[in-house]
Formats: sequence, structure tokens, C-alpha cells
Amino acid sequence: MTFRKFISLSIALSFIVLLATGILSFYKDYSRIIATLHTVFGLLFSVGALFHLSNNFKPIKTYARGKMIFAVLIMVAVFFSGAYYQIEPFDSLMNFGTKLKASSEKELNLSEYEVFEMEMNKDIQLTIDLLRSEHYWHPQMAVWVEDTLGNYVETIFVSKATAQGLFFGGRSKDNFKEFDEKKDAEGDFRRVNALPVWSHKRGVQYKDGLYVPTNDNPLPDGITGATFKDNFKLLSSIDSTSKFNLRIEINVAFDDNEHYSEFDFPDDEIFHNGTGQLGQPSIIFNAQIDMNDHKDYYLMDLIGHGHRSGQTGELYKDLSTLTTAKKIVERIVIGALNKKT
Repeated sequence: MTFRKFISLSIALSFIVLLATGILSFYKDYSRIIATLHTVFGLLFSVGALFHLSNNFKPIKTYARGKMIFAVLIMVAVFFSGAYYQIEPFDSLMNFGTKLKASSEKELNLSEYEVFEMEMNKDIQLTIDLLRSEHYWHPQMAVWVEDTLGNYVETIFVSKATAQGLFFGGRSKDNFKEFDEKKDAEGDFRRVNALPVWSHKRGVQYKDGLYVPTNDNPLPDGITGATFKDNFKLLSSIDSTSKFNLRIEINVAFDDNEHYSEFDFPDDEIFHNGTGQLGQPSIIFNAQIDMNDHKDYYLMDLIGHGHRSGQTGELYKDLSTLTTAKKIVERIVIGALNKKT
């Protein structure tokens, strides 16, 4: 009897921890501590459940002989299939959780920095130092160089999901894309609205008429990287030049507001049902760098936003319709040094 009590209490306490950590995981950003607690107590719950089954094998065997077992099996099959194939309402449930994560404020931590070093053999050494703000959440990002006339020169960095066309409809909530019933034969759905200013500036049009890289024709690994989850320093270099513009485009998914919602732009099929994702458009930062002015650092300015569904590469300077999108970044500082001087 004492052993049965021990097992029952262990299962009950494990269930409480699993419930709490499961709820936190649903609407909070990933935490290793929460994930570890959920995993450890999941194992404890599983061991307790096995002992519970062993202690109650006879009555469970009796239950399994009745008609109730068929109802239970059908219920389990329905829930498993719905979750596995992302059928409604399971898909909407997970998208709701993702939206909560995207819209919730994040505590700033100045002590945590990711450092990502890329090509450093060219003359002008660049340091891109980004401090996130409270609505920074798994953004897609592109960093590129333009000349002083606004002509595209080269791309320094692009988030891997955009660079490799990894946004496929309906695969998971982490792909930031709801299932699209209008899939073509390839099933390749890139988020064309993610970084439209960069993609159109780059000027490479693919066989489907879009300007976003595809999974079968990705950008080279040398300019791609995983999404930065926190503050970061990106180290790179470019060929020697006297003046240039450095630009960064950033987009967070699931951050719709009163101006960019399911009720807005009813005639824009891409914004609602196509390769886009409901939310505020991308934001663009710029720093004009003059290697002869003897400045070591430049503060980037927020200069506009991209098209809501990525149909053009136009830069819109009116930021009045943006809300949380303006709170993705606290500040971006650029360091530029010519190693030959």
C-alpha cells in the first residue's frame, strides 16, 4: 500500500509540473530550464505510469474488453491525426501559441550576445552590433551594401530560412506559415513578404517570377546563417570603397496589428492566403558610411518598411501604421575599419 501511495503521489506531482511547463512552453519563448523540467518530469511521469499500469493491470484488462476501448481508440486516433497533419483546430491552436510568443514582451539582457564571424579577408572590416528590444522574436534578416546612389552591391548576410527557401506550407509552426491549400506541384512556399526590399534590390528573379531564393537554388553558405535569437555581433568584411550605405531589413512573423490584420487588404490574396504571413511588414535600417570621415562607429536609422505582402521592393517611409514592429530593435551600431590604414 505504501508503494502504491508513493507511485500515485509521484504521478500527481509530475503531472502538475508537466502541466505548468507545458503551458509556459505554449506561449513563452524557448527556455532550456523549462524544457529540461518538462523532459525530466515527463520521464518520471512515464515511469510512474508504467508502475500504475502494473498495479492496476486486472481492472484495466477488464475495461479493455468492453465497448469503451473502441471509443477511446477512435478519440486517440482523431487527436493524433489532427495534430500530426495540422488539421483544424490543432493548426490554429499552435499558431495562436506562436502569435502569443511573437507579441509578448521579452526581458532585455545586455549580458547575452551571439557572435557570428563571416568572411574577414577583405579590406573593410565590419562589426554589426544589434541590441534587441522587447518584440524581437526569431526575425528573418538581410544585411547588404549599396553604393551612394542606391545601387545594390552585395549581400553580407541572410537568415538561412529565407536564403534556402525553407518556408514550406503546413510543416510546423516554426516555419511561420499556415497550411496553404493552393500548393503547387513542388509544394515550395517561400515567405515573399519577409524581406522584399532586399530581395528586389538583389534583382534575381526565379522561374516562378518571385525574387526569393528557392530550396533547389539556395544562396551560398558563405552569406547565410541561423536566426539570431538574442543580441548579436556580426563580423564581416567588404572590398575597399570610400563611401557606401549599409542596410538591414528585419521581419518578425505573427505580429499583426489593427492596420495589418485579417480584416485589412481583402483584395490582396498573398497577404491573406498565399505565400505571405499575416503581420506587420519588414522594417529597414540604414547607415551611410564614409571611410574618410575618421569615425569608428555609426548608428543605424530606421528609414522605412517594405511592402505588406512583398509584391514590390518599394521602401515606404511612413511608419505610422507600425506598432510592435518599431520595438523589435533597440539600436544597431556599425563599426567600420579599413585594415590597410
